[in-house]
Amino acid sequence: MGVAAELNYLVAQDAPVRTYAYDPPDGGPRFNATLRPHEVLVEDARAVAAGPDWLHGAGFTLQRQRSSVGDFWDERQLRRHAFGEAEDLLRGLTGAPHARVFDHTLRRRAARPGQRAPLDGVGGSFAAVREPVGRVHVDYTPWSAPLRLRQVLGDRPAEQVLGGRWLILGLWRPLLEQPLRDAPLALADARSVRAAELVPNDLIYRERRGQTYAVVHSPGHRWYWHPEQTRDEVAVFVHYDSLRASQPCTGACPHSAFEHPATPADAEPRQSLELRAFVWFD
Repeated sequence: MGVAAELNYLVAQDAPVRTYAYDPPDGGPRFNATLRPHEVLVEDARAVAAGPDWLHGAGFTLQRQRSSVGDFWDERQLRRHAFGEAEDLLRGLTGAPHARVFDHTLRRRAARPGQRAPLDGVGGSFAAVREPVGRVHVDYTPWSAPLRLRQVLGDRPAEQVLGGRWLILGLWRPLLEQPLRDAPLALADARSVRAAELVPNDLIYRERRGQTYAVVHSPGHRWYWHPEQTRDEVAVFVHYDSLRASQPCTGACPHSAFEHPATPADAEPRQSLELRAFVWFD
């Protein structure tokens, strides 16, 4: 059973897409492109039994893992417990002997009097705690993924990893005590997304650059979500797969927060944690 919802896609443009992490020196907008909402059918991933085998096809799966972390907002607990738990989960899920968490993002949706902050895809920030991202995107590209690998592992170890198969995976869990009802995560079936629909979006920081993908709409995209996901359930999805990155379907899983039309007005605003990890094979 699915639900009709709007997702914000990129409007194609001739100029390169870029996002500044600070106010641009030319006085222009931080995001120089236009987004347009498209109504899509978001299907219940639980109903289709999207199990572990979906990770290497559709690009995502849901795993049950109760964390030993008592307070996810305590950075010391995250690094001491959550990172290792995630690495154990990924080694067991993928069969890869190596996993390394290298990044995390905490999100908390601000509660405004009488209404939620809109998931319009142009809000958010680069603060330590961020708003959910209401924009269809992929976190890494064939340019930024190897760059991040070298930054984390160092040039020489990274060159060894680059010679084999490796992935960047996201692990996403809600942090509320009750099942999530507000701003759930929509995940696209990677098999339904063509490389031509992925548009590089340069991330410009004061001291460095990164790159993600923005995504243009296609009626062929197939979308899923996990209804009432709990804090003991982790959505694992592909940001980058070296084996498929140059293929017509790259294996990457576009994703976005979305407004579920049946969300109660008094639903607790979303809180969530995303970890990002390298996984590689010998």
